[in-house]
Amino acid sequence: MARIEIVVCKDINAVRALAAAGYCPVECSFGGETVVDEMQLDHHGKMSHLESVAIRAYRDFFAAREADPRFVINHIDADSIFAVAALAGLLPHPQSAYAATLPAFLQKTWQQDILPLAETIATMDTDPIGRDVLSMPFGATLITWEALCGANATDELSAYAAVEGWRRLLTQPSTKAFIAAAEKAEADRRAAALADFNERGSKTGKALAICNSRVFGFAEWYDRQVDAGMPDEAKGWGNPIVVSLVEATEVLTFGMPNKAVAEEIFGEGGLTRVFAALNELYGLEAGNGFGGREAIGGSPRGRKMTEADLNKAVEVINGLLEQK
Repeated sequence: MARIEIVVCKDINAVRALAAAGYCPVECSFGGETVVDEMQLDHHGKMSHLESVAIRAYRDFFAAREADPRFVINHIDADSIFAVAALAGLLPHPQSAYAATLPAFLQKTWQQDILPLAETIATMDTDPIGRDVLSMPFGATLITWEALCGANATDELSAYAAVEGWRRLLTQPSTKAFIAAAEKAEADRRAAALADFNERGSKTGKALAICNSRVFGFAEWYDRQVDAGMPDEAKGWGNPIVVSLVEATEVLTFGMPNKAVAEEIFGEGGLTRVFAALNELYGLEAGNGFGGREAIGGSPRGRKMTEADLNKAVEVINGLLEQK
């Protein structure tokens, strides 16, 4: 097996040069532009109609770059790294050439079909909010990989470790303990989030308020309504606007499922309109007050928030909605 090489590059011109030199670009999207080869391994921007790269790399192009495993990526996530590992032939697969070189008792592990894992990765990459990842095929394996290899991974060393992470989690019995621990941690977090929702949540108008939340549980609080609408539609969510007063830090966090829903409800800018109104109410400057992006944000840094502040935020939100 040839030696794998992964370059993490943030410059589109440098990525183009590497692709021209024979490197395989995987999820190399830069704003409205993307760099691909004949396999077209991206699904952003103009290529958003294509399936996840994890699915296509495993199902359609497994081991396609086994003899020449040179890759260029511009970020590290489960989707891109799984695709790289699949293209290099480093994952279990029913047609794995590597499996044939192993003793019979190991071949079954290396010949397993893990396409359902690629599909779970794809779902969590494109429509993750409100999903119960533990109920999905290989969901516990995915969250274990995220915990061990995905957090704050940005450089080449992290990329190599991430590829090896997929291989070990899928083939080494010793990793079962890590998977079980991650599964329990996620189950505990989800249970705590749902307890916050049921015990500490209240809805006034369009906004759901969680007073003294114990965990970061927005995914559970949004209440995904799969049969009612798409993830980029407000009707696809039972609680598309959530404000949480975090018990441990005494800060307010604001969340909406995504930018599209935020701008459907509040107009251009989404939650930034809420932050501007709150800054005006509190007499704060934008740079030192409430702030964030269209679909997520929080209260001023260093300023402790109370239940009264939570109620004010809900009033401001509903007031803005009444004006629309």
